[in-house]
Amino acid sequence: MKKILSLFLCLVILGSFVACGGDNTSTDSMTGSDTNGGTNTDSGSTNTSSQSGTVGDNPETAVVFDETMEHKFLATDITSHGLVVYDLNLCDGDYSKLTDDSCIVWEWDPEEDINCKKRSNIGIGIDAAKYRYSAYYEKDVIVACSSAGWAGVIDYEAKTVLWEANIGRGPHEVEMLPNGDVVVACSSDPGALVYVPLSAGVKTEVSSIPSLYCHGVNWDPENECLWVLEDRGVYAAVIQNMGTKNGKIVRVKGSEVYFANAEAGGHAFSPVYGEPGFYWAASGGRLWKYNAAEGTITKSYNRSGTLTKAAIKGVAYFADGTMVQSIAQICGNSTQEWSSDGLRIITREWSAGKLKVAKDIVTVVKFEPSHREFYKVHPFNKNYQ
Repeated sequence: MKKILSLFLCLVILGSFVACGGDNTSTDSMTGSDTNGGTNTDSGSTNTSSQSGTVGDNPETAVVFDETMEHKFLATDITSHGLVVYDLNLCDGDYSKLTDDSCIVWEWDPEEDINCKKRSNIGIGIDAAKYRYSAYYEKDVIVACSSAGWAGVIDYEAKTVLWEANIGRGPHEVEMLPNGDVVVACSSDPGALVYVPLSAGVKTEVSSIPSLYCHGVNWDPENECLWVLEDRGVYAAVIQNMGTKNGKIVRVKGSEVYFANAEAGGHAFSPVYGEPGFYWAASGGRLWKYNAAEGTITKSYNRSGTLTKAAIKGVAYFADGTMVQSIAQICGNSTQEWSSDGLRIITREWSAGKLKVAKDIVTVVKFEPSHREFYKVHPFNKNYQ
């Protein structure tokens, strides 16, 4: 409770600063090229290029791909209407192997799960999913949602639904709190943030707040709050009486931090693993980095612009600088305007020659929509930060 009160106080002070300075909490500086609008199309089954970075190039301090580190990520597959977990390490550097299913380590299909009674509310497919430990169910779970209205908790080992509900209002992101409660970010006009206290034995929502075109929500265990991505930026929310039927979501006034230059279309929102307190946030035109401690959101992340693209729908990031992105119409053969018929993979590797420089290697892997087609990707990591 002390952390929550402290957070309120700090953010009220921050809010006063923002009120005096407009959108000064956004940093409008960027190195390298930026894709803002236009096409995202990359032709061919794989397209590989390299660009040098500007920070961490020192051979003594640079971070590059660590083959001993786990590189698993969740993908929402609209072809099967379900979920897939891929392991990049199983590719042995050849990411085209992702297309033959040899790198899949887990999969869930709602059509094959007899406990998924509300599968009609999944519609064309799952929008978002996260890997978590549920203190309520006392097991590892996948918490997921669909913009057609569905939200659910899936037993990871048994691959079967433990809880599900028709939340409605276009769920686009979901989070499980440490006690097993669920928060759902809904984007249907005007949007909402919804709280379900599963740990209290309550199976339906007890509280919600308006949140414009809400697309992202992450629990911060250090500050005991939620960071929420909506149309134009990020704000903080807390839950009063957490874990009870009287639980209530409260928006922290003055905590709002907006994208620069009136940028909008907030979409992907996930932790920068390796940097606690930082989050990747994608708008319609580019990728941003949110600093929760300072209350700033910037598009200057010193990787020569390699990480940014327009229409990023999902981001999975690893502490060695590896990033997986799903991007609308990336290979030009998607069945939906918002879906991704490929995956964009950025790895950090050493250049050749005597003078070693850490460089970004970009690989685009094309999928046939008849086999796999994606909406979002998410880190496969039980840790919140």
